[in-house]
Amino acid sequence: MDDKSSFIRGSHSFTFQFLPETGLLSLWNIGWEVRTDPSYYWDGRTRLVDHNTLIFQYTISGKGILEINNQTYTINQHEAFIISVPGNHRYYYPKDATEPWEFIYIALQGPTVEDISTRLTKETGPIVELSPDSYLIRSLFSIYNETKADRLRDPYQAAAHGYQFLLECFRTLHTNTPKGDSYYYQQAFAYIESNFHKQISLDDVAEQIGVSRYSLTRLFKKQTGATPMEFVRELRIRKACAMLIHTSRPIKDISCEVGFLDVNYFHKVFKRYTGSSASFFRKKGDFSQIYLRKTRGE
Repeated sequence: MDDKSSFIRGSHSFTFQFLPETGLLSLWNIGWEVRTDPSYYWDGRTRLVDHNTLIFQYTISGKGILEINNQTYTINQHEAFIISVPGNHRYYYPKDATEPWEFIYIALQGPTVEDISTRLTKETGPIVELSPDSYLIRSLFSIYNETKADRLRDPYQAAAHGYQFLLECFRTLHTNTPKGDSYYYQQAFAYIESNFHKQISLDDVAEQIGVSRYSLTRLFKKQTGATPMEFVRELRIRKACAMLIHTSRPIKDISCEVGFLDVNYFHKVFKRYTGSSASFFRKKGDFSQIYLRKTRGE
C-alpha cells in the first residue's frame, strides 16, 4: 500500500491492495455493512478474484442465509459463519427478510485457508454463536477500527493482526481442553445458580459465558450427563424441594419463585424428577428421591 491510497474505500469496507509475498496468510478485506436487498449474494464457486480466501462473518443484527454442502443455515444475531473460497456454498440476504442484515467480516488470503477453515469448524460446524462481548468479536471490531482510522498502512502489520485474530478463533472455538472446560463450566454454573428463577434460555447462558450453544451443551453433557436446560430444570426442582420441606409457602408461590410461570407445568416436571406430587413430597418426601431416580435413569 502507498501513502496516497491506503485501501479502496467502500461504504463500510476496506480492501488492502498490496499483499506481502510471503507464502503465508495476509489480511485481505475487512468491513462492517448493512444489507437490505437480495442482490447481496455470493457464490463460493464463482468468486474468481477471491480464491484462497478465508471469510469470518458475524451478524450484529437481522439475519442471512448460508447454504453449504447441501445444507441451509439461518445466520441469526450473534452468530458467525466461517467459509473458504472457493467452496460449495452460497450466502445471501433472504428475500423474505423483514429487517436489515448488519454484519462485520474479515477475510484472510493465503495458500492454506481451506485446511485452516476445516480445522476451525471441525468441532463447531460452519456456524458459531458468539457473545458480542467475547474477546474474539471485540478483537474483530478493534481491527476494523484500526483500519478505518488508517492506522494499518503497513501490510505486514495488517497481516500480523489477521494472524492474531485467527489464533483467537482457534482459542475460542476449540474449548475441549480440561482447563477450558472447567473454567467455562464454573462460569455457566455460577450464572445458572444466580438466575435459575428467571426465564433464562440456552442462548442466555451461552452468551453470558462467551461460548457457542454447541460447546455449552457438549460441556454440560460431559460434566453432568444432562443438557444445560435439563440442569436448570433439575436445579429448580431441588430448590422447590427445599422450600416445600422448610417453609409453609403455597405450592403455587413456590413454583413461581423457582422459575415456573405455569403451575401445572411445575407439577408435571416435579413428578418426573421426584416420582411424587409436590403435596405428597411436602408431607413425606426427602431429597434422596431425586438422586435415586437419576441414578436409575428414570
